[in-house]
Amino acid sequence: MKLHRIILLASVSSVAVSEAATILENTTTPLAGVPYRWEVGMDGTDSATFSRHVGAWSWEDESLFPNPGDPVVGWTHTSDWAVVTISDASRFTLRIERDASVPWPGAGEPDRLASVASMYPSFTVWSGADIDGTQVHTYNNRGNVAWAEDLTFLDFTDNSTLGFVEKSWDLPAGQYSIVLGSNSPATDNDRQGYKAILTTVPEPGAAMLLLCGLAGSCVRRRKA
Repeated sequence: MKLHRIILLASVSSVAVSEAATILENTTTPLAGVPYRWEVGMDGTDSATFSRHVGAWSWEDESLFPNPGDPVVGWTHTSDWAVVTISDASRFTLRIERDASVPWPGAGEPDRLASVASMYPSFTVWSGADIDGTQVHTYNNRGNVAWAEDLTFLDFTDNSTLGFVEKSWDLPAGQYSIVLGSNSPATDNDRQGYKAILTTVPEPGAAMLLLCGLAGSCVRRRKA
């Protein structure tokens, strides 16, 4: 997957700023695999920021699973997806917050901005990237996604009360997929503005411990 270096990218509905990272916005939704809106490459101590809008109940729509035992899902095409390539073992931090400055122009309203009244940032993280196969309109936001077989579930944050969320992980170099959206009752039809801030700080020791944990064992050398 090719990543292009962009210092500043802006359109009628999104803004991306990179201090060193590479950011590519796909303004045409990919039709195969995960519909990645954003492609980000990060190297060493790095940061990237992008803003856009999502549906108010994009990450989780409780009306889709009204009965006990129904699969918990979100909407694939009203959420935003990002694939992040980390070149070095890093402490990776993701912060998503409300952004009331995101353009959302409409008919007769060229200066309209996206709402934040129902923006409760929530996200899921997987290792890997999936760029082939059929898309489905909903996705499992708390585990592996059946139609995105190249992704392996890592973590999620379910938020329905706060205007921002932030979390960090010690990750080895590789590709990671993130879906972000809002977890609001299905009553607000306005698009909701968000800002995502991604940072990396080299953490080779922590990433090695993670790899040892995944492998189930780790060999340490003792000093003579």
